Parts: sequence; C-alpha cells; structure tokens
Amino acid sequence: MRWSIVLMLSASLVGASAPLITASSESDLALNASLANNRDNNSFDPLTYSPIDQRLAKLETQAQQPSSNIDRVRARFVIADIYLNNRKFREAIAALDKLEAEYPTLADYVLLKRAQAQTQIRDLQAAKSTWENILKSFPDSPAAAEAMYALGQNQQLLDKFPSHPRSQEVTLRLLAQDPNRVDLMANMATYFGDYKEIVPILDRLVASSPSLTGDQWWAIADAYYDKFEFGKAAKAYVRATPNPTTAYKYARSLHRGKQIDSAIAAYNRVVQQFPQSPQAPRALIRITQIESPEDAIAATDLIVAKYPDTAGEALAIKATILQDKLGSPKAASVARNLLLERYGNSAAAGQLRWRIAKGQGREGQLTNAIATVDALITNSPDSDAAAEASFWAGKWSNQIGDKAKAKKFFEFVIRQHPDSYFAWRAASSLGWQVGTFTTARYTMPMISLPTSRQTLPAGSAKLQELYLLGLDRDARSQWQAEVRGKRNLEPSEIFTDGVLRVAVQDNLIGIKTLESLDLIDVSNAQKNEIAKLKQHPAYMQSLYPFHYWDIISNLAREQRLSPALVFGLMRQESRFEAQIRSRSGAIGLMQIMPDTGSWIASKKGVNNYNLDRPEDNISFGTWYLDYTHSRYGDNSMLAVASYNAGPGAVGRWVESRGVGDPDEFVNSIPYDETRDYVSKVLGNYWNYLRLYSPSVQQQVATLQQSNNANVSTKF
Repeated sequence: MRWSIVLMLSASLVGASAPLITASSESDLALNASLANNRDNNSFDPLTYSPIDQRLAKLETQAQQPSSNIDRVRARFVIADIYLNNRKFREAIAALDKLEAEYPTLADYVLLKRAQAQTQIRDLQAAKSTWENILKSFPDSPAAAEAMYALGQNQQLLDKFPSHPRSQEVTLRLLAQDPNRVDLMANMATYFGDYKEIVPILDRLVASSPSLTGDQWWAIADAYYDKFEFGKAAKAYVRATPNPTTAYKYARSLHRGKQIDSAIAAYNRVVQQFPQSPQAPRALIRITQIESPEDAIAATDLIVAKYPDTAGEALAIKATILQDKLGSPKAASVARNLLLERYGNSAAAGQLRWRIAKGQGREGQLTNAIATVDALITNSPDSDAAAEASFWAGKWSNQIGDKAKAKKFFEFVIRQHPDSYFAWRAASSLGWQVGTFTTARYTMPMISLPTSRQTLPAGSAKLQELYLLGLDRDARSQWQAEVRGKRNLEPSEIFTDGVLRVAVQDNLIGIKTLESLDLIDVSNAQKNEIAKLKQHPAYMQSLYPFHYWDIISNLAREQRLSPALVFGLMRQESRFEAQIRSRSGAIGLMQIMPDTGSWIASKKGVNNYNLDRPEDNISFGTWYLDYTHSRYGDNSMLAVASYNAGPGAVGRWVESRGVGDPDEFVNSIPYDETRDYVSKVLGNYWNYLRLYSPSVQQQVATLQQSNNANVSTKF
C-alpha cells in the first residue's frame, strides 16, 4: 500500500510549569522520558548493536586503564550514561565522580548527567547546586538549556537557546495556555517547522498579521511547503527574504497548488532575477511542464543556449514535445541527434540510449541492443539508466551465448551502481550467494554490524565527541542548538542533520533529508562535495539503519526469513517509524491493517496484542510475510508483491500469464505502486546484505579494486 504517513504523537507534553527541582510527578515524567529517549532501547546498545550488559562489561575494563588514557575517561562517561538510562542513579553518580576535571571536552555534559541522577534520587539540594554550576561554568553550552529548564527559567531558555528541544517543550506548554502569543508562534515556525501539528500554529501566526522578518516568513513558508500546504506557502514566500531559493519555491508552490499562470510568471522571474543561480535552469525545466508547446520549446532553447549543464535534459524534453505534441518527428529526430552528439555524456542521453536499446530488445535485435548499451556505458556510466540497461544487456548477452560479455555487464552494474536493485539482480546472475527470487527468504549470511563511527562533516568538537560515543539524543540536541534554525544549510550540514535524525529514530525526515542531497539544485562545486560526502560510512548506514535489530533478528529466524529481507520490507513500509498510520489505516512498522492483524492473531492464538508495540507489530508482520511466501512456493518476488497488493491480485496475475522470466514479470506488474514496491523492497534487501555481510562486502570490494586496476569501461 502507498505509505503516505501521518505521524502520531508518541508522548504527551509536560503540563506543569514547575521546575524539575521541585520533584513534582510531572517533572519526573519529563526527565524520565528524556533519559529513556537518549538510547533507542535501554537493554540494547545502538552503537555496538549488542546487549547493553556486554558493552558495559567492556567499558568497565576500559575504565581501569591508566589515568592518562582518554579511552578510560570516555568509558567512565558512557558507563554513567548507561547506568542513568537504566535507572541505576547512584551508580551513575559514582561513575561521574570528579570526571569533569578529567574530561574537559564534555565537562558540561558530565555535570548535566550528574544533575539528572541527583534529581532522580531526590537529592534536590545537590541537584540545584549542580544545575547552577552548569549555568555559571558553561553558560553557552546546550547543557545550560537543560539547567534553565530544570530551574524553571523558561524565558531565559527561550531567549538564549530558542532552537533547543527543551525550548520546543516550553513553547508548546505556554501556547497551550495562550495560543495567540506571537513570539511563541514565531519561535515554533523558525526553529521547529517539522513539528507534526505545526500548521494550526502557522495559521494563527499568519492571521495575527505580525511584523515578522523576511527570514521568519521564509521559515513559515518552508514549514507550510513541507506539509503540502502550497497555497499558504506561496503567500508566505512572497514575504520571505528574496533569494534564488525562496523565489523558486514560491513558483513551485504555485505550480503544485495548480495556479499555473501565476507559476509560469514566477518561474520566469527566477530566471530574470537570478540568472546565474542553479535554480534558474530548473525553473525553465518546470516551465516546459506547464507552458504551451511553443513556449516550452522556447524555454528548452534558452536552456541549451545559456545552461550547458542542463542542456541534455532540455533537448530530451524538446524532442518529446516535438514528437508527441507538435507532430514533428523529423524535428524531434534532429533534437535527439543533437543530444547524443553534443551532450552524449549527460543523464538524458543515457535515458535516450536505454529507450532505444529497449526497443531493439523487444524487436529481437539483441546484438544492436547490446551495442547501444555499450555506448550508454561508455558515455554515461553514472546515469541511473546505466544500471538497468547494463543488467538487461547482460541477460541479452547470455541469450546469444556470449557468457563473457554478460559477466562484464553484470560486474559493471555492481561496480558502478552498487546500491541499485539491478546490482542485486546482477550479483544473483553471477551466482553470488545473495539470494534469488526463489531463495532470498533463506539467504542468511553472517551479519557484522558497525561498532564504531567516524566524525561528521559539520558540527563542533563537542558534538563530534557525543556522536562518536553513541549519545545520540545529546548529540542531536547539541546540533539543534548549534544550527539555530538556519534556513539554507550547506551540503555538509544537510548530511549531518540527516545522520543525527536517523540516529535518534527521526527516520522519516532523516532519510528524506539524506536523499535530498541527490535532488537539490546546487553548483558544480557542491555537487562534487556531495559526491565525497556520500562516501562517508554514515551515509549508507543511515539510509539503511538497523533499528530494532535485536527484535527483528529473533523473530525473522523464528519464521525462517532472512533478517535482511524483513529489514528491506520494513524500511519501505514505514521507514522504521513505530507509531505511523497510512491513509488506509495500516499500523506501525510493518503497516498491518487492523482486520489483517485480527486474522493473524486468530491464527497465532494471540488474544492480547498492540500493533503500535514494535514487538507485536514485527511478530505479526514476519508471520504474514512467511504466510505470503507459503502461498507462492517461497518465491520472494511474489510474496513481497502479495504483501503490498494482496494475495488475490497476485494470484490473478500468475494465473493469467504465469511467472515466466521473473524480471519480465516484475516489469509487467499492472499496479504501478506494487511494481515499484517489489524492486524497492528487494533493493533494500540487497543493500542490507551489501553493507553488513562481510562475505558480500568482500566480493563487492574485490570487484571494485579490480576495476581500479583497469579503469576502461569499454567491453
């Protein structure tokens, strides 16, 4: 099912304004929630993917190292954090004793955790003293924001740390008492535009007609835009700080809001006012989508004349308009020839060559189709079309008996496009032990999860230290305080923000943020920077995280399912968001419909369950995935399709035409959503194997190393 998701509130807001040191029950709940949320699972360590007691034992050994050893003080600090999150508060205080003197990098956080532990054991006088020490010694640290919150200094908190998560809590609490306070609404818009219920707040803020800055209007517009409120976003972008980004997003808001004439005018203004920006050619591309054919052709000609980096895409669009809308096949052919001759290394040229090759393949001209793919690979090896084209060229080569060339095509896909679904199909075709359509469920190579991290490309030394130690909630709070609602993030900052979001299981936005690096319009220098950022281990590890590893690994094996396949399906269904709902009412991590859940419960003999609870949801989801496999002879392609479209639909497809070539079957699935779903889930499955199975890692690395020794891509 399509997983357009409505996130649900997972915890109630603090209702009282009393400071933590009063030891009120609501304050205790707030602190307890903060402690529990610092780690995903108090019995399972998110950094080492091992039971927490195992990591604790190793850390205690490290803590016995000589006093000059930085690992010793780090170990003591993490030990204290583990104790704190497992409600062993006195042990935490003991581990933190005098540690601030030995660990100056995180001295403020040492005091923070000491104060939290002191509060929990009701040593309120000592806690107050520690909170005040933080304010005196580290007034600019985000730890001071926690101290202000604990001491009830709400206005000081909002003034000095407006982007800290505690400020969001205070702001929402105060808004509940006075919903129309402009300063509070503006604070939410500026720093917390991703808040799930932000739209009513924005509506009240805009209706109050306050005197806001251009950057505040920019924040309001972005928040509306991200919530698909395009009409409201457009009105806010008009008042936002003028720059290429706000000008383009104003036009795009009008476009997506179906105000076509106004959108065309706005796109043209982007080109006129910011002709050297990356947004200018993108605005012209958008014009071709909504203008008359003649004006669209004029826009493509302007792109070719002024923006060579986008010229290939423009010529492809021009050819389509000439062919399909103006009935000029000869002129279309001229545009295509110019695309191939002058911009043959563009992604658009790659797409054109692939379209030609597919046509040749359908007509049985396999030798010609293979030659066309050869040209595609030579000229556009990095284009998205190259992965699919090379895989099919490998299949065609096998059909004409050229096994050696087939092998080269398959190896090219894995080397050049290792994260693609077609890399899995290529590896499977080469006989790698990565599963096939009919063996994927049983493919369970050893998984080796990462046990260390590398520094992030943006953020302070303090943030880096917290992240490297696995204190992800603290790291995320530190980052939010540092970035302070900045509107135009650099690629390195986008990367860091996405990684930290995923680390604290803000997965939906975090993964989307990382994926946006492929979508944003940036300069060529920034494109090169993004390419380097994507080599950082945290990029792929955050796109394919191992949340709920302990639960999934156990339940998957109970159902004789590859954990990688379960992870691949869950990633597509929910992005690991446990409390989500689809528009159709599907629930939780594996998106189970309530009626299906009741049926599964009856089959499992379960009376009490909660599909919002990860353990229950994963248990039911893995049971159902085993069931869909059993319906189709353990064919994972059909089982995954059935999980999405239902057994009835898949049964009709199989009955009407059989399975035949499974790759052809996938391409011919009549539901667009299911066709995409199957390749996404199995592509995810491959990436979990590729990233975390040492045997598959080694095969990919060996292939890529051999390519470095022979850089030619010609076959």
